[in-house]
Order: sequence, then structure tokens, then C-alpha cells
Amino acid sequence: MDNIIVITQNVKLPSLAKLKDKLIDGDVLVVSTQFIFENEREIINNVLCRQCQYINFADLLSDKERQRCDEEAFDKSIKRVDLYYDRIKVLKNERIVAHLQDKYPCKNCILVSDDLGICREVWGKNGYIYIKCEYYHESSAEISIGRLHRIFNAVISQLKIIKRFYKRNIFKTIFNGQKYLFFGSTNRIGYRMNLDFKTASKIENIKFIIEYYSIILFGIMPKNNTIRMTTLHEDSHWRLPDNKNFNTKKIQDGYLPPNYTSRYLYFFGENTEFYTWDEIGCHTFQNHHLKNAIMPFRKKLFLPKPKFPKIVKKVLCVASGAGDWTAIKNRSDEDMMLMVFGKVAKIFPNIEFVYRCHPVWIHPKHQGVNSINRAAEYLHWLNLPNFRLSGNIPSANNEKGEFILSYNRSSFEEDLNDVDIVFGEHSVSMLDAGFKNIMFASCNVTGHRNFFEDITNLGFPHCESIEEIVRLIKSLPEGHFQKSYNQAIENYNKMTDRE
Repeated sequence: MDNIIVITQNVKLPSLAKLKDKLIDGDVLVVSTQFIFENEREIINNVLCRQCQYINFADLLSDKERQRCDEEAFDKSIKRVDLYYDRIKVLKNERIVAHLQDKYPCKNCILVSDDLGICREVWGKNGYIYIKCEYYHESSAEISIGRLHRIFNAVISQLKIIKRFYKRNIFKTIFNGQKYLFFGSTNRIGYRMNLDFKTASKIENIKFIIEYYSIILFGIMPKNNTIRMTTLHEDSHWRLPDNKNFNTKKIQDGYLPPNYTSRYLYFFGENTEFYTWDEIGCHTFQNHHLKNAIMPFRKKLFLPKPKFPKIVKKVLCVASGAGDWTAIKNRSDEDMMLMVFGKVAKIFPNIEFVYRCHPVWIHPKHQGVNSINRAAEYLHWLNLPNFRLSGNIPSANNEKGEFILSYNRSSFEEDLNDVDIVFGEHSVSMLDAGFKNIMFASCNVTGHRNFFEDITNLGFPHCESIEEIVRLIKSLPEGHFQKSYNQAIENYNKMTDRE
């Protein structure tokens, strides 16, 4: 290979024009953390005046190699989860560079991104020259400051934390004589708990602030009977301290793939017990040998039989997301599903297809701030009248500018209007659709492991290619499919009923 250019979706593609004078005659291979859509390839080819070749990170590592990145990055001496993620990213980049050098030996190697899964230091050590282009999001530069300034900033930071802890609501309830406090939003979990929460008085906030700093500064927490709970997503806002006397329960608030190899759950605290909403939810924690139990106050949600359509009229696709928290998922995974359903929509011009991007895509460390706009541009380029993006995607920031990880479920419910089937990779939204008498099917066109396998193993449909998706859509009105699907529902409900 004569030239290699490494990018992420954070770079503004027209700005790649500045690389023209840096390229030598011959082939150009563009390597990316995302899957580069056809419309984007047209832009790159035009600005570079070359007919480039394209490959993404997911093409360069096998599923087992990515798993090893997760496993080898973990060390019990690491105390912060972000440092664990950094090690995953370094290992993944090192292996990808090695595969590139082996398969595409090249002397003119250019790196234009140092974000969204890229570790600039790794590429630099392997001969890649960094050339800055224009970006949708600029990382804040680290500024060298003096000791007194650092102390002042630390004090201000702690005062902001105290203010945040005081202003946020804490919820309180009594269940079977036991006092429970819940920290954070119940948007993702409230419907699964048989509890009547009331907003606690600010006395609880003051008590929590005292407890928090007693543990953080002195490691002191008196024994008590109060159980303090939050969810896995809400914990980032509260950081409930890890102390055996704090009686912490952290609750599953989404579908957790049991075959995830990332060890991120270890960083929630060794004194934490994880609550799940059913037997399948326990599998993830059992696989990682973490203390877990089904919530004692859960609502058992059973799947009703769906409305089987005589004619399929509307299909909803729900996306998940990716980031540096695990190597086995790639930022190209959702791109692949979007591309595949574009092809499926072309095959079924009389069926309406809606693609729902996950709101947290636009986090600068997840898919990227331009990710949803990029999907919209691709659909505009496809120009299919029966394929559109959801218009019900909520804002990723609240009125205070804070990033939201728990969303009101009503926005998704609006997308379910008149839907015949929901496709997704491993989203809890698929189950939520099932509770509203709508069929769901898992879809994984990436070639990596099925992250929804515990549900698939109950008999629910799973697709791994365009052909399988097309065949499934055609079979929805057929009797043999309906019989099989109803059996899967029966299996799910039996699982749900088990304690």
C-alpha cells in the first residue's frame, strides 16, 4: 500500500483536502473506527482526487482478539475505570496497527484523528505522522498549573459536588419494614420496581454529604440498616462510596450482555451487591463472579402475545452504542446496521422503516458529536421515501447542560405507534416493545458474537445478514413463525417467574 490515512467520524471530511500534497503516487487506504458510508466515500475520493480503498477497525481484529484486549487490560491494581478504558484502547490500537503493518505494509502513513477510539501515541510510535484537520469536537487542552492553583481548583470542584448533591432529589420508601433510599432518576427502572417512592427531605441530602466525605476522607461509616440504591447508569452522577456499612445496591437498568468481556463492573465497588430484574439479568454478574440477587421488590413483567400482522407495514430499528469501555464492540457496528436496513428498505418499498439512533451517540466519547447528523445525511443520500430517522430522539443534555443517561420512556413509545416489528442488536427497547404486544428480533450483521444470546436462546428470532432479515419480514404473517414466536414468549415468561 502506498498511502494509509487513519480517521474517525469526528473529522470534517472536506478538510482532508489538506492531505493531497502529503500523498505520494499510488493507492490510498482509509482506515476508520466507523464504517464509512457510500456518500462519505464520494466526499473523500473527491477531496483527495483519488479512488480510495476503505477498511474499518472491526475488519482488522477477530472477536477473540478483541476479547483479549478487555481481559489483558484488567488489573486489580487499577483503581479508576477510566484508566482501565485507556488500557483497553491502547491494546486494541496496538493490535490494529500490527495487523495493518502485516497486511498493508506502507511507508507514507498519516493519522488525522486522536479521538473516538484512537490512541495517538500508539500510532506515532509506529511511524504515523499526525496532521491536524478540522473537527466537529475539539478536546480541551491540558494546561500546566501551579500547586496552589491545583489546590484552589480542587476545593472549587468539591464545593460544586456538594452543591450538586444537595440540589438533586433523593427518593425514600419503606418496603417490608426496610428503609430504602434511591439516588438518581427512576426513568429507566421505576416501572420494574414495586415501590412507592416519595421525594425525601433535604435532611437526607445533608446526611448523604456527611456520609460521603466521612467515607472518602476517613473511611468511616457507622453500621446502619438503611439500604442505598442507584442504577448502573445513574451511579455516574452520585458515585455512591464503596463501604460495607453503606449498604449499596446497584440496579441493572438495561439489557446487560452476559458475554461482555469488559471488567468495568468491578469498578462499581467490591462491597456492592447488584440487583437484577430477572434470572437472565443475574447471568452477567455471575459470569464475573460478582455478588448479585434478583430485586426483592421487582414487578414481574410478562410478555403478552403480539399482534401478528396480515401485512407488514412498519419496521422500527433501535440502535445501541459503543465506546472505549469494551473492545468487543466497535463504533462501526451501528453504522453497519443502518447500511443494511437501507438495503432492506429498498427491497420493501411498501414498508415504512424507521431508524432510532440512541441519544447518547452524540457524547464526544461514544459515537461522536456529529453521529446523528451523519446518519441523517446518509439517509438523505439514500433518498428512499420509506426510510427515515426517528424524530423522537430526546436531547442528550438537561437544562443544566449535564449529560443524561436515563431517559423518559415516552419518547420511545411514540416511535412504537403502528410498528409491526422492532429490530435491534441488544437493546432493552426490544423487550419494552414486546410488553406492548409488538414483536422483536435481534439483528447482528457485524460477524461478532450475539450480545442478545440469552434472549435468543429462548427462541426469539435472530438475524445476521440481509437475506435473513428479508426472510424474517416475509415470514411474519405465516403460521409456523407465529407458533415459534409464541413458544419463545412462553419460555420468557417462565424464566421471568423464577426466583
